[in-house]
Amino acid sequence: MKKKGFTLAELLGVITLLGLLALIVIPIVDKTLKEGKDDLYESQIKMIEASAQMWGNDNLDLLPENIGTGYVTLSTLQDSGYLDEEIKNPKTGKSFEGSLQIKITGHGTYYTYEVMDD
Repeated sequence: MKKKGFTLAELLGVITLLGLLALIVIPIVDKTLKEGKDDLYESQIKMIEASAQMWGNDNLDLLPENIGTGYVTLSTLQDSGYLDEEIKNPKTGKSFEGSLQIKITGHGTYYTYEVMDD
């Protein structure tokens, strides 16, 4: 009477193949997840800068004159309704601090906005 089942050699062969497959797939998945987090981070920074620009358009009297530099905080944008209350940093999983500053630089006829995140 024959017994049904796999031999030890067959099981070891399958385990070896699964291990090799994992060695190939895991780094690819990890890289893809990291790139996705980086892209989401850049998107959120652009959203914060766009919100600061909208705030600046509505508060021209608070912007630096002609050539100069000023700052607005993330909490000011949130309190004024230009951003949602909680924005998470996808790289760390923590919320951006309310004290996060957005640098506003006057260049004569236009302004640039830059998030000062370390």
